[in-house]
Amino acid sequence: MSLVLAAHALGYGANWITEWYAYDRAVLDALGLQDNEKVAGFIHIGTPKHAPQDRPRPALAEIATRFAAGSE
Repeated sequence: MSLVLAAHALGYGANWITEWYAYDRAVLDALGLQDNEKVAGFIHIGTPKHAPQDRPRPALAEIATRFAAGSE
């Protein structure tokens, strides 16, 4: 995840994807992995054509409360 965050901080687009090919023995063999080794996922990095749109989010007051220690 740090690699994805670093790529975004540098202005790139990045996404970590774990799909079927992360578990496929033929793919793992082609990558030179041993039987006891696994792939956690593949990180795709590129240059975005435009900034991603933010998804709709509820107002913070609707989903969060303030906690004050000692007050009841």
